[in-house]
Amino acid sequence: MLNNIKNNILNFKKNKQLLKKTFNPKDNSISINICYSEQHEIEVLYKILIEILNNDKDIEFHDIVVTSFKLNNYITYINSVFKLKNQEKISFYISQNNCKKTQQIFYTFNKILELSDIRFNNEEVLELLDLPMISKNFNISEEEIKILYNWIESTNIRWGINEKHKDNLNFLKINQNTWFYGIEKLLLSYAINEKNKIWNNILSCISIDLSKSELIGKLSYLINILNKWRVILSRKKQIKCWHSLFKSFSKDFLNNQPELKYILTMMNQNWEKMIDDIILSNYQKKISIKILQKNFLYITKKINTQKFKLGAINFCHPSLVCYIPFKMVFVIGLDSKGIMKKSNTDHLNLLKDYPLITDINIDDITFHIFLKNLIAAQKYFYMSYIGYSSKNENKINPCILIEQLIHYIALHFYIKKDEKLKIEDNIKKISHYLVKTHKKEHFYNKIHTKIIKHKNKNNIKNIHQIFFKNILNIENSKKQNFLINLKDLICFWKHPIRYFFNFTLNTNFAIQKKLLTTEPFIIDQLENFKISNFLLESMINNKDLQNILEQIKLSGILPYKNFGEIALRNKYKEIEQTAQIIHQYRLLPQEKAFNLKIEKYCIEGTLKEIQKTGLLRWKVNSINYSDRISLWLEHLIYCILGGIGESKIIGHKKQIFSFHSLSYDQSYNYLLDYIEGYIKGINNPLLLTKSGSAWFDKVYDIKNHCVYKNPEIKRKAYKTLYDTWTGNSYKKGEKEDIYIQKITSILDVKKICHISKKWLTPILQHKKINEKKT
Repeated sequence: MLNNIKNNILNFKKNKQLLKKTFNPKDNSISINICYSEQHEIEVLYKILIEILNNDKDIEFHDIVVTSFKLNNYITYINSVFKLKNQEKISFYISQNNCKKTQQIFYTFNKILELSDIRFNNEEVLELLDLPMISKNFNISEEEIKILYNWIESTNIRWGINEKHKDNLNFLKINQNTWFYGIEKLLLSYAINEKNKIWNNILSCISIDLSKSELIGKLSYLINILNKWRVILSRKKQIKCWHSLFKSFSKDFLNNQPELKYILTMMNQNWEKMIDDIILSNYQKKISIKILQKNFLYITKKINTQKFKLGAINFCHPSLVCYIPFKMVFVIGLDSKGIMKKSNTDHLNLLKDYPLITDINIDDITFHIFLKNLIAAQKYFYMSYIGYSSKNENKINPCILIEQLIHYIALHFYIKKDEKLKIEDNIKKISHYLVKTHKKEHFYNKIHTKIIKHKNKNNIKNIHQIFFKNILNIENSKKQNFLINLKDLICFWKHPIRYFFNFTLNTNFAIQKKLLTTEPFIIDQLENFKISNFLLESMINNKDLQNILEQIKLSGILPYKNFGEIALRNKYKEIEQTAQIIHQYRLLPQEKAFNLKIEKYCIEGTLKEIQKTGLLRWKVNSINYSDRISLWLEHLIYCILGGIGESKIIGHKKQIFSFHSLSYDQSYNYLLDYIEGYIKGINNPLLLTKSGSAWFDKVYDIKNHCVYKNPEIKRKAYKTLYDTWTGNSYKKGEKEDIYIQKITSILDVKKICHISKKWLTPILQHKKINEKKT
């Protein structure tokens, strides 16, 4: 029947009134196979190929081609099914997969050839490890790459192999922030297994787990190999000296990867041929790698990638067949979702609505390619598609290509004695013989299937438990005494929306930090905070400041030499002023654990830094909304426990924010309100924001304990809210907060102001006025 269909198609223009021909139901030259999944399609394909190869001795492996418009989706399943140990060995070749690997190797080779021109900043080196071929060669896993990111950040490795490399690039000849110096820090950290210890002018920067010690060796080996190639590639050489370069590249960066052997051999032959041609030209001068790199790129682009392999079943895109005769053509993935999908922007494409004769129609191209595949088949033309949904086993229609082929066959063929059948009935009858539905358990026995289903149920159950665990606990706890930790209560009121996602939904949106790639000309904002905090804690706890200053100098976060000395000296004076104020108030600090019953709720925790005058807190930068509300909640508990002093927090540039002492009843009622607000907020997100706090600071009259009615003050207050929300070129606005973005995309001024007024009024009502305004 296949040959008759081809003749009909090819002779259609010559004789448009072709007579109907009989169709033999036993003819298996055309087959349409319905499967349940992509893997099931490949399993069915494998079974059919085995049957045909066993029954038809005239067909060899290279007589068979398997095509798909979405071949990438099947590559994993092809490799797994065709490489099963207990199955008959079938040689196969995936042209698209091979082409991708060739591109990856060529990209990697080019990256290595550029080593003589790069600064070796941390991102450039880690980018190499993101290539699976390189990470596999150096035996570095994905988990270990994440650890390396952390180590590089901790050791402040920025760029440069060593001081000699920096000198070659006409920079200052210093070891600071280089790879070799960073590795020395890691080795010392491993030897001492303790942070912030100095030995031989090297600072141990991180505590390294002994099980990860091998990773230091892997990193050291990688950097040494890269440095070796940097030196080799940085000099011009006689052309014969470059002859074995690609072979050396394969050995150093792609060793022990058998799946790449064929591609590497081909590329090495191309490289050596290029070098041999230059040698034959009798060119005597030394030549740089840059010229060879450009020439090799030109040659590689000219060489066509191998489309088909002799002695193997070829898998490729349908467009590659292009009338090449094969005894068997098998097209997979012909479901309605697989090809000819409508684009989301089709309604914007005016060419669709107003086509011209010269316009390219993608659907027509697809039909034409499919027709080429049909004509290329000499004995067998098989097709397959996923005909059932994996979720509910609902039927999925095939693509229009299969429907039109069946319709065409029904128009021109019939089974004996069915010549008078209506076209609709003939389509059904022919479909019955052409279409074959394969059983779901094709390669798996029932026991294995049951195990998989059982595992899936457990997975769903676990996901359900993980996602709803906290919500269920909340609901159950409403019926009993609700136990709350002070840390959780404070964490919630600092950022209610973030806490809702972290606690209730068990969701955390991690923002990946970007590594610093240049030497520190100034102290980075985050590092500035770390230095300030480190110095302040050291001064308060009377630690050896000389040793602390030496640790900071060796950490690699200060500018070079005198610039760093001046910056550190100024920072020291600034922090010393804050420390002196803290020492005035800090006398014999104590801490107290507590467990309070507030109606049906139990709250527990520990209050630290309790002075005779009240609670004392401090920070190195400006006092903000989060600091105030944290101190306020601790102050309420302090007063409930019988404290009669004032609680205060000391901030940057002599800022002081403090609260009056409250009575037991006042503190109890306020704390109950904030606990109930916490309970509501972990079920429904509470829009309490920094923008609202900034607005309320401007609009609240702290002397008269009321909101200003002056329109000008209100206008300025709303402007402050808007500026805090939108931000500027120097500071990110609150609307950039990823947690807030998930709740709202618009600035709801009325709601933000209402919530801020409700929860922040008590804080400003009980603020002590006679201190510096914050």
